[in-house]
Amino acid sequence: MMVSCSNSAKINKVNQKQIIGVQLADGDVVTAKTAQVNERSDEVLRTFIQKWLYLSFNWTTADVTVEVEDLKVKVPGNVYAATFPITTKDNYRAEYTKELAALITKATGGRKVQSAISIEYISEKPTKIREGLWEVTMVSTWTGMDIENGQEVFRIPFNKKVQLKTIPIASKPTFQNAKELTGMQQIINEINQYGLMLVSIDNYDLQ
Repeated sequence: MMVSCSNSAKINKVNQKQIIGVQLADGDVVTAKTAQVNERSDEVLRTFIQKWLYLSFNWTTADVTVEVEDLKVKVPGNVYAATFPITTKDNYRAEYTKELAALITKATGGRKVQSAISIEYISEKPTKIREGLWEVTMVSTWTGMDIENGQEVFRIPFNKKVQLKTIPIASKPTFQNAKELTGMQQIINEINQYGLMLVSIDNYDLQ
């Protein structure tokens, strides 16, 4: 576990890279390493990408959908949650969401589908472009199975090269009313706590 020095005034006083004990809300104590605000370990970067992929593609057409009002498109709740860590600069998040929504509609074709992602590779050593910015490549396959007859209805490569930028880790979760949190809001809170933003998502050619 890595703790950003921006989270607490007390942590700011701890020597860089010192190993400390952190007590969680449930009372458990875990070992953590302090880090500079713009520092993320390779493990954190890889875990973030893995969770983002699972969020984006592990769902069924029977799940709750979210209508993105500004875009006039509907996407599964998990997909909507997965768009939160994508930059909004130059309308990037909106354009990505529209493209993915169109792809989902075309791939599922109105069928009742179980969607899943098979991850074959995520960069073991993300490339550091500059302080607080990394490039990560991934090789994966998006598949869909007809829930009613069990037949595979599509198999689509999802090979991407993305750039990840550090952002301040919020001291409070995005959604705070614990008693009324929906599952989707909890997921958004969790992924936002990585303090990472996807600033570009480009196709990755295996050849």
